[in-house]
Amino acid sequence: PAKVDLPRHSLARERAKMHDDEELEGFDGKLDMSMDTVIVVDNLPVVPPAKVDKLIGVLHKLYSKIGDIVDDGTNGKGIFMPLDEGKGETKGFAFIEFSNKKDAAHAVNQTDGHMLDKAHVFSVCKFTELARIIDAPDQYVAPEPLEPTERGNLRQWLLDDKARDQYVIRYAEESEVLWCDPAPDAKEADKRVHARKKWTETGHMWSPHGTYIATFHRPGIRLWGGEKFEAAGRFMHNNVKRIEFSPRETYVVTYTWPDRPGDVEEFDSAIVWDVRTGEKKRAFKDDSGKENVEPFKWSHDDKYFAKMVDDAIQVYSSDDMKILDKKSFKVPGVRDFCWSPTQNCFSAYVPTFEQNPARVVVTEVPSRKELKQKNLVNISDVNMQWHPDGTYLCVKVDRQKSKKTTTFSLEMFRMKDKDIPIEVLEIPTNVHGFAWEPKGHRFCLLHGEPPRLDVSFYTMLKEGKPMVTHLKTLEKKSVNEIYWSPAGHHVVLAGMKNLNGVLNFYSVDDMETIAEDEHFMCTDLEWDPTGRYVTTYVSAFRQPMENGFTIWNFAGKRQTVVNREKFFQFLWRPRPPSLLTNKQEREIRKNLPEFSAKYLEEDRKAKELADTAHIREKEEKRRVFNLGEEKRKKLYVEWQKERREIRGCVTDDEEWYELVEETFEEMIESNEEIVGTL
Repeated sequence: PAKVDLPRHSLARERAKMHDDEELEGFDGKLDMSMDTVIVVDNLPVVPPAKVDKLIGVLHKLYSKIGDIVDDGTNGKGIFMPLDEGKGETKGFAFIEFSNKKDAAHAVNQTDGHMLDKAHVFSVCKFTELARIIDAPDQYVAPEPLEPTERGNLRQWLLDDKARDQYVIRYAEESEVLWCDPAPDAKEADKRVHARKKWTETGHMWSPHGTYIATFHRPGIRLWGGEKFEAAGRFMHNNVKRIEFSPRETYVVTYTWPDRPGDVEEFDSAIVWDVRTGEKKRAFKDDSGKENVEPFKWSHDDKYFAKMVDDAIQVYSSDDMKILDKKSFKVPGVRDFCWSPTQNCFSAYVPTFEQNPARVVVTEVPSRKELKQKNLVNISDVNMQWHPDGTYLCVKVDRQKSKKTTTFSLEMFRMKDKDIPIEVLEIPTNVHGFAWEPKGHRFCLLHGEPPRLDVSFYTMLKEGKPMVTHLKTLEKKSVNEIYWSPAGHHVVLAGMKNLNGVLNFYSVDDMETIAEDEHFMCTDLEWDPTGRYVTTYVSAFRQPMENGFTIWNFAGKRQTVVNREKFFQFLWRPRPPSLLTNKQEREIRKNLPEFSAKYLEEDRKAKELADTAHIREKEEKRRVFNLGEEKRKKLYVEWQKERREIRGCVTDDEEWYELVEETFEEMIESNEEIVGTL
């Protein structure tokens, strides 16, 4: 490459000026010589000296709109354009210095690829990247292909012959992955799958299907998987504070933001990665200085991901990581949106905007077709919640009738029915909680005045026909959270936080309480993916005392109790979606007594073995003792001849000995005390 005459850095000139003027008071002598504020603009027109000022004026007009250009006091207005003295014309590139790194980075992002005219398309980079570009070889050299590494079966845990589930716990600096095995004869050593000290700096997170477990580190995150939890991926993103997997585990998004609100620094706030290859698919920048970053929301099939911006929803295609059809979904005033769990459509809430009433609209992607719209009046708040299988959409509406009067209603969208009919359920009291039954048509509602709320159950079907129907109400219960079993049928009505961990294990099929108990100071509750067990725990993140966890079965019977100081986290390992159809699952449930006979027999044998375990343990000790005694007697006989030769006499026979027993008594102390008289 040709020799380039670089401009004198403005800070260096300023230092000389300060020295000449003897104005060094308060100057610490530390200069920023990193050149991160300088950019290089290439592919400029090659012009004679007479036209340089005009070209500089064009560049200054363009780049001064992006940021503050440092004026060096020359005619160049802070823009340096080298001349080829031999040819008497410019060299086709220029250097521009900004007052800060942020403006320089924006200039690169916004003008790289800018078309001045058909023959001149800008190629812009930071000055600090120039050496790397110049040193790039003229001929492309393909990198050496990486040796394939065998990760093994990443879903090995699903082949467990006992169909057990796994969970991860974190306490102090330790992390452990364990089997959930409440069998009486289960040994602690057999339950441990993997253990590691300082495995993560902040916490763990399972992928949606349980294939990977993520650990957080200062330089980024790592994924682990397989039977021995070997490294399965590394994603470099400094100071990651949050991650989100796409529903099918195709992608993972890492997020970060400034440690202190208001700090403005140029960095990638969100990066989308390919989980299998580790490829960085796209980075998103954020210079707002916000304490948190709004995460993307994914469609159920990983084809699309979206986020809200001013008056619009930006939907990106995961194929090319670009905005779908190069235009956003215009939704003026949009406040919230959420994807359907099973269809490529989303619901969006738009509050009252100008002369338009508030509304909830359901839009199809990618056709942009409006499937349903519902106008709402006198709205103070709206909350949307999809049924896990996408059959229904519940919109909880709070209406402000007057300053002291608020009414509540549920707008129930039947998404699978023709024209998406809507039913309205009026609730006379304040609604504090709502939750769908994961596999079914029922939902649970918390309403009333705290601390003791009413718990109501409803169904979306009445005798097989679509109609919202009330089933039962439990009055004045100490509950503020609803936790449905993933399999449906059972629910835990919990009184968390200020209600001290009151637990009500409830059967919705029989509409009766199975068991009532409590876990004092309980902060979190987690169902296992099969609905067989549920865990309550006290995390040191929220409560410094009584840390530990308890595993219950679905009927509220304690299975495992573990107390640990500095206990932070408990997470069940998710399972991938079942390969069985709904019809096949119903058939299995119908013939459950036939299938369960085998497992009931195994349970009976296990219980029998556990009940007789202490007897078998004694018998084993007796057997080992007898074997040792026989060996000792055999050796005694074998060594008899040698022993007699050494001693020179016969000393082995018992009849040569006379057993004499002697008893000695000694008085240590004697006291006499009168305790009373008649």
